[in-house]
Amino acid sequence: MRFFKFIAAVALFISLASCASYDKVPYFQDLNSEANLPTLNATDYTLRLAPADMINIVVSSALSPEIATSFNLPLQSNRIGAPAGQVSAQSTQSTMPYLIDSNGNIDFPVVGKIHVAGSTREEVETIIKNILVEQKLLNDAVVTCQVMNQYINVIGDVKTPGRIQIDKDNLTIVEALAKCGDLNITGERHNVTVIRRVGDQQKVYHVDLTSAQDVFGSPVYYLLPNDIVYVNPNKTKQRTSTPNGNTWQSPLIYISTFSMLMSIATTIVALTK
Repeated sequence: MRFFKFIAAVALFISLASCASYDKVPYFQDLNSEANLPTLNATDYTLRLAPADMINIVVSSALSPEIATSFNLPLQSNRIGAPAGQVSAQSTQSTMPYLIDSNGNIDFPVVGKIHVAGSTREEVETIIKNILVEQKLLNDAVVTCQVMNQYINVIGDVKTPGRIQIDKDNLTIVEALAKCGDLNITGERHNVTVIRRVGDQQKVYHVDLTSAQDVFGSPVYYLLPNDIVYVNPNKTKQRTSTPNGNTWQSPLIYISTFSMLMSIATTIVALTK
């Protein structure tokens, strides 16, 4: 009788272990139709330009397209020894980017120096458009500004770790992880680390992706340039670095053991009859 109780206990242990592992996988486990999620002010995390940033500015016009081209820097080849004006076939840019100098200025064609540091992309577009209209250079100017060299780094247990360009304002940690193909099944969802430079220090944050309250209320929900997102591998994957490290973590070993015990139990019962 005790033996069969032992067999039942083993089966229960296997079942509970399986459930415990599954509980660590789904995202936003506290999310339901009545949940009131925290909302951060997105404008507090809108990207602002700084010296050494590279921005691509394109001016266009429906009424005067020829005049508009005079405000765009022609794309030049950066390859040493390449003929002047030759552009790589893989390039998707139509104009050269501007490098913001140490004083926060760019040297804009025809207009001259324009201070852009501390401004958002939309503010830069408005500043340039207003200058062109006020100086009667182009009345129907359409200005677009794109940041070229702001990135975050996603490393650790994700499908495609790497450097991600911030191609939009208010990039979220969920979007960044999606760009990397999501976490591997062995990635720890309850303890994602974000390292952010604040002033002259590096500050560490932890995000629990299994909790919607924690994700949407986190100060690193919106990512900033040069943030490092690290996904720690779970203990099962960590043990793969050692020989036979996961032998007792494999469901097969428990199934085999359970089958062996059942066979022994059947044999004992048959012999005692």
